[in-house]
Amino acid sequence: MIEFLKELTAQFKMVTSESFHEKNRKTTVVYPYLTFDFDTEAIERSVDGFYIDVDVFDSNSSYINVFTLEDALKDHFKDKMKLTDDLFIRFNFLRSNKVSTGDDKIKRRSLQFYCKTDWRNK
Repeated sequence: MIEFLKELTAQFKMVTSESFHEKNRKTTVVYPYLTFDFDTEAIERSVDGFYIDVDVFDSNSSYINVFTLEDALKDHFKDKMKLTDDLFIRFNFLRSNKVSTGDDKIKRRSLQFYCKTDWRNK
């Protein structure tokens, strides 16, 4: 699982350096940024599926930066496959939606990706 989290973090960092697992813990927040986490399901022996939940945040009066980052994520993960010594991962985009924040300046969207992961050494 650690190898999967490392690879997932690296993939998000390729899109934006402001990528954080679970929560943005920076003292000074830089916008836009994203947070991600995942849930796992067993598919078959040595194969797991991961639902990856991503939240994109911006402090702006418009959604332009949020949509730009969303498009960059979709482009990055489109038909993405990654082979490492430990994993073979295939990514798919599932959905995105607006999330109300109750604040006129903070914009947020939620995205979900799915990836099928073959554990090569299990």
